[in-house]
Amino acid sequence: MTLPRKLYLALLLIVAAGFVVARLPGGSSVSAPQQPIDFSHRLHAGESRISCLYCHSAASRSTEAGVPSVATCYGCHRLLKLKSPELDKLVRYWEDRQPIHWVRIHSLPDHVYFSHKRHVLAGVGCETCHGELRTADRVSQFAPLTMGWCVNCHQQRDAMVECSTCHQ
Repeated sequence: MTLPRKLYLALLLIVAAGFVVARLPGGSSVSAPQQPIDFSHRLHAGESRISCLYCHSAASRSTEAGVPSVATCYGCHRLLKLKSPELDKLVRYWEDRQPIHWVRIHSLPDHVYFSHKRHVLAGVGCETCHGELRTADRVSQFAPLTMGWCVNCHQQRDAMVECSTCHQ
């Protein structure tokens, strides 16, 4: 890599980092929003050891990881017969045939192309970008997901860092 290209990348990283910090609430972090159902990844992925790909099955075959359908959640919980106010909410969604409108936590600008499938098939663990959700009761954005953060990860893994990889 020539010096001008390194300088160019460094400047892009600084600008991207500044943009992200400026748009985050409080200037430095993202809170964990209240969800329609108080879902615990600690309980499901941690204690119950349910694979991320069981609930987010699209992650290995699509650009989006997706969120589980009410049928996926209810499929397990109709068998477990547990009682709680949060599970009562799930039952109501199921009976009303309504989707759960989860609040999106991780998002990228429209000009960025990201494929969960490419990352999953390359062996990048979910925790790389999403943190150790096996210990989290409520999800918040773990990584800044800035261009600089992504480029750094790609460089550490000797993955492609050409602009067209993410900007198509």
